[in-house]
Amino acid sequence: MAIFGREVIGRLVVDRTGTDLGHLTDIHFDLKTGAISELVVTVEATVNAAALPFESRENTVMIPVDAVSRVATKIHLNR
Repeated sequence: MAIFGREVIGRLVVDRTGTDLGHLTDIHFDLKTGAISELVVTVEATVNAAALPFESRENTVMIPVDAVSRVATKIHLNR
């Protein structure tokens, strides 16, 4: 899992239209199951985190794992 984390931290996160939202800064895990529960994304300066459909704190949003459609060179959301 550590290798996976190092590979994806810092990747660009884009919404379903391909618009850049920000960069992945952390990954939260469910301690009971070990599954990824949410991604922590620091949004671009031009993005209003509060306007996104995710829990937000200042310039950071917590994206539930079910909002991720795929992880490639960028992390693609389905919302």
